[in-house]
Amino acid sequence: MGTEKKILEAFHALANVLETYFSFERQVMATASFKTGASGSKEIVTEVDKEVEEICIKFITSFFPEIPVLAEEHYENGNTLPNDGWVFIIDPIDGTAEFSRGSHEWSISLSAVKNLKPSVGMLFMPQDNLRLSARRGEGVVCNGEVLSSKTQIGETRKIAVSPRQIQIPEFKSRIQRSGLKPIPVSTLTIKIVSILMGKADAGIYFPQEGKSANIWDYAAAILLLEEFGGKMTSLDGSAMPFGGQRIIHREGWFATNSSCDHDELLRKLQ
Repeated sequence: MGTEKKILEAFHALANVLETYFSFERQVMATASFKTGASGSKEIVTEVDKEVEEICIKFITSFFPEIPVLAEEHYENGNTLPNDGWVFIIDPIDGTAEFSRGSHEWSISLSAVKNLKPSVGMLFMPQDNLRLSARRGEGVVCNGEVLSSKTQIGETRKIAVSPRQIQIPEFKSRIQRSGLKPIPVSTLTIKIVSILMGKADAGIYFPQEGKSANIWDYAAAILLLEEFGGKMTSLDGSAMPFGGQRIIHREGWFATNSSCDHDELLRKLQ
């Protein structure tokens, strides 16, 4: 059995463990506090973030003790990925603010990167019983079924935008130029899930001071999107970074499904 297949099986086994963990009402129990995030700004964190991350690290390293792990709550300034070999990347909760408010717009992101290239990924939404997973070259699987794109003929194309950014006049005018209809979606991974599930055709995050999209946010998401036939880039058109200090990515990002002309829309949005 190949390494990629073994890793994906381990991710599913871990998701089973996390389903049991979230069978209790963790949102009610979660007490929010603040930390200094990787971008240097204050961010919300809960005990659930820390507990989920510890569960993930302990579980994964029990199967793959030789593979290093980069995880959000263990990140230290200057951490980066090895140029060669495997590394696991974990985001215990992408969307902690939404989680702490009782929203469903959050997910657990699990990824395995090989030679600075995402090779296995899973986005897991335990409250919605949704698992989206992929191995490179094998397509996307949603709850055990191969996921296929659904083109909505005649419908206005939609773009998932942060509810905060959708109110900013500069960003609103750029979206209007694109011809896409904005819909509010809070977090990076849920924007990508919206594209995969046919609720949006694109997703965007404009650069803002003190904000970033970090590698644990997008490592699994970008693999899933690419395996779905879509594309995700920095808002300047460059590839999303998987090496060096730029894994704390401050330049914004843009993602599209296979029916969109990514580059043409990006020019209108820049």
